[in-house]
Amino acid sequence: MEALLKATAVLLEEVGYDALTTKAIAERAETSIGSFYQFFPNRDAAVAALVDGYEADVRAFLQSHAGDQLGEAGAPIGVEWIGSLVDGLSALYATFPGFHGLWAAQVKDNPLQREAQKLRDALQESLDAILRQRFPKVPAEARSRCLIMVIETGHSLLNAADAADEPRRKLLQEELKVMLAGYMSRTFREDAP
Repeated sequence: MEALLKATAVLLEEVGYDALTTKAIAERAETSIGSFYQFFPNRDAAVAALVDGYEADVRAFLQSHAGDQLGEAGAPIGVEWIGSLVDGLSALYATFPGFHGLWAAQVKDNPLQREAQKLRDALQESLDAILRQRFPKVPAEARSRCLIMVIETGHSLLNAADAADEPRRKLLQEELKVMLAGYMSRTFREDAP
């Protein structure tokens, strides 16, 4: 199963979702198509299993890292915390074969887009749980609105950074951290209503 998931990830990155087939996955994993079907009913199930593993790793990272780095209840959101979060998640994502193809999914109405949304939802839910503890006075709607904007902005700018040359990539990454810290500090503060 691990070989099939790895093959799914690599092919997703190499050929994209539309060209991903169960036959190609089995061939890349150096196994038979029958072996593929022992574990998965179709390619979408293989992609979903891949995302489930990534989602669990993202949640574990945020639980072990983000909450510890934030500081005391009500302490302001700082560029250092955002920076460690962005850098840590970027490093984690780099260890996921095929992750860029999932995270960058811009297609609509197919399983790949839904799986990409699952990753964003896991990120939002995990951050919400951490920030709800640190900022108990911030209403759920305000937390949700802020985190949606943070995740979508981060997603867009990090995708742009991936496509840029080195100086521009670094500029986008560093300014993203400053921008997100400033934006989040408006919502997540000690005197929040």
